[in-house]
Amino acid sequence: MDLRVSDDSFAAMWVRAVARRGNESFLQFEASDGGVASWTYSEFDDTVARVATGLRARGVGTERGVQLALINSPAFVATWLAAIRLGSYVVPSDPMSTAPELAEHLGRTGVAVVVAAADRSAVAHRAVDSIGEGARDVVVIEVDENAREPGELSSLEGRRCEPLTDWPEPAPTDTAAIMFTSGTTGRPKGVVVTQANYAFAGSTMAAAADLGPDDRQLVVLPMFHANAQYYSFASAIAVGASVAMMHTFSASGFVPQAARHGATHASLFAGPMRMILARGSSPNSELRERLRLRHCWYAQNLTADQYDTLADWFGCRPRQLYGMTETIPAV
Repeated sequence: MDLRVSDDSFAAMWVRAVARRGNESFLQFEASDGGVASWTYSEFDDTVARVATGLRARGVGTERGVQLALINSPAFVATWLAAIRLGSYVVPSDPMSTAPELAEHLGRTGVAVVVAAADRSAVAHRAVDSIGEGARDVVVIEVDENAREPGELSSLEGRRCEPLTDWPEPAPTDTAAIMFTSGTTGRPKGVVVTQANYAFAGSTMAAAADLGPDDRQLVVLPMFHANAQYYSFASAIAVGASVAMMHTFSASGFVPQAARHGATHASLFAGPMRMILARGSSPNSELRERLRLRHCWYAQNLTADQYDTLADWFGCRPRQLYGMTETIPAV
């Protein structure tokens, strides 16, 4: 695969994926209530267009972005891709942040909109109010993180019925996200991620994982971190593969979820992997027969015994990587 994508934008990569794989699966979402919803690339692109219409009407554009305080949800993915297509940017924040923590990101990034779950929106409102005049006319949009039916994202879509069609053409160097580091060495730093960064991460990681259009990524890590965005979603979009996204991580549920959704690729950290060992159990013969996993990234360190047990349970030998928000693709 040609990895020279510095002249590409993530928005263009999404448009190509929709054009080439429009009728094929893009997203399966398993909600907190156990319900599952599915979208093809074309169906999800329609949702992205409607969300982009609502965002632009609220002032989102090249100068002002969107702060996301959401767990894994269709609303997160649709807002992220809508901002990307508008040539705007997202500011992903931990959805469980306090008002001062949200305000820290809000005050440094100049967003026009904060998207938060309805049951946590009071925290977002307090964050906006604490900024005062510095927040200008920031709007808080409340969404249902379990939304999976047409019309359930209407709060994002705004009042216009017709979805956006006059799309801008973002440049590769345009800002697509500002992701904040954990702050282990001081005040959290805002990492500026460009359209080209996302496109390069997707192409590079897809090639490294031998990901193809018939593969499916299993996403259990939080979308507000770089891992799920770079290594799972961007790589899937790069080749037109699909994604099975869980609302949150479940140690006992990981292997059954991988089997249930036909996942071929996944990404984890050592901590969640140890939790799988502690709370899970060796898959029975039926589960093993249904598992299709052939690739699993993992970060940080495992003991040799832990590694061997997980390789047996997953049916593939996990591959260790090292990466940071700032490094885009991983080593």
